[in-house]
Amino acid sequence: MKRALGLVGLTLLVACGGAPPPEPPPPLAPPPAPVATSEAPRVTPDAPFRQQPPAPDGQVQFTAPKVSEAKLKNGLRVLVVERHDLPIVSARLVVSVGAGDVPDARPGVMSFLGSMLEQGTKKRSALQLSDDFEAIGAHHGAWVDWDSAGVSLRVLSERLDAGLELMADVALAPSFPEAEIERLRTRRVTAIQAERSSPGSIASNTVAAALFGRAHPYGHSLTGQEADAKKLTRAEIVRAYERLFTPKNAAIVVAGDVTVASIVPKLEAAFGGWKAKPGAVTRKPPKTPAKAASDKRVVFVDRPGAQSQVQIVRPGVPHSVKDREAFVVANAILGGMFSSRVNMNLREKNAYTYGARSYFSMRHGAGPFLVAAAVFADKTGPAIKEALSELDGLRRDGPTAEELSLAKESIRLAMPGRFEGVADVAGAISDLFVHDMPIDDYEKRAARIEAVTADDVKRVALEYFGSDAMTIVVVGDKATVLPQIDALGLGAIDERDAYGNPLAAAGADGKTAAKPAAAPAKPAAAPAKPAPAEPAAAKPAPATKK
Repeated sequence: MKRALGLVGLTLLVACGGAPPPEPPPPLAPPPAPVATSEAPRVTPDAPFRQQPPAPDGQVQFTAPKVSEAKLKNGLRVLVVERHDLPIVSARLVVSVGAGDVPDARPGVMSFLGSMLEQGTKKRSALQLSDDFEAIGAHHGAWVDWDSAGVSLRVLSERLDAGLELMADVALAPSFPEAEIERLRTRRVTAIQAERSSPGSIASNTVAAALFGRAHPYGHSLTGQEADAKKLTRAEIVRAYERLFTPKNAAIVVAGDVTVASIVPKLEAAFGGWKAKPGAVTRKPPKTPAKAASDKRVVFVDRPGAQSQVQIVRPGVPHSVKDREAFVVANAILGGMFSSRVNMNLREKNAYTYGARSYFSMRHGAGPFLVAAAVFADKTGPAIKEALSELDGLRRDGPTAEELSLAKESIRLAMPGRFEGVADVAGAISDLFVHDMPIDDYEKRAARIEAVTADDVKRVALEYFGSDAMTIVVVGDKATVLPQIDALGLGAIDERDAYGNPLAAAGADGKTAAKPAAAPAKPAAAPAKPAPAEPAAAKPAPATKK
């Protein structure tokens, strides 16, 4: 009876448009029992040095790479560092002459040459070069900076032959096509125009002009001004190449999974036919100016914003200075590490900035020495006063024992990081060639750093950290900043435009004066961090606003 009623109910449900309830799912099957096995669990192989944890003594043992030396038949020097832990090779053709060593070249032409080297050769277009490098998975590049020029390659060792052929094609047979020149010229002009919106770039350009003057090789940026880029010709680029790239100025640095015996025949095949040409220049460092080019202590650029870029500068020392380590340690104490004097004062004590630093730009010639910070606009005057006070304080008192020890430790602990990968090793060894240092220099550097005394630091400070010898470059809001600078009693102010050129003075009648360059759009209120610059030691780490 119940079954009959159930069937009737189901029939009525279907007739009314409903659906029968689903049937319950079958019960789940029990999981299979684990299969017994006699195989031992696999262990991932690891480097031997990880078998034992390091001793907890805080000491970092630095072993400098061993450099082997050879020479090709055409006299080209070869420096090799063997590293067989990975099948990777980094190679560089390095020229020991750069933009700062050619004083009569148009500003910007040398760095433009570096950009053009990979834009086509006598047998490959720019696109063909790019495709061929990509086909072998290579990292590659070319450059010309203040002290050097060259081309670089990083590739798997099994693709090294093809990589060296491409590298030699770029270095020895660039064609400098007119179409590529115009393409890169447009990019460069746009980049230079964009510098007018960057307070850091404005400050760097102004430092170069005010410290060295436009006639000095260091008196402009590596890219030059907009007019320089627009006037640059292919003939100038070809001439720049011929003056720099010659075997007597060059060396090949190789680091990675190679041996001297295996790499020299490959380099001979790729570079052995390179012959010297007339017209090449040799390294001749520019003369250090006796004083800053500006006759005022304060150089100012009006650029409205929430922050001021402050750079306190003077001519520094060349890389070849006799007691270079003393300068490195002295700079670390003043502003080359987070716990340095200027950073602890301007950032930690007074909260004027996110970070303050100092550095010597050691080139073939004496580049600038700077104390730099991006500070809140309404604190520009106090920040300058405190920075000058720290310069004079280190001259007066010298370093404490704790400061000296911490600076040495900071420099020593940073040394291994310079040799992490094969490209890092090749770059570090290239510096030995560029600056004419012995190939065992890195092995002896730690001992030289340790030998620096408090008296050495004070001697450097007495000679180079005097506040009276400094030129103060400020990029900031004129209405906010100039009253603060006037209150410091630093004398008349040299006002410049966004490229660092002096603003035109009034005419003979005292009425007609050229208008300064239009100020760029006012930036957002949020302050920006200081622009990166050439480091000589560790910079303060970024941090949040206090």
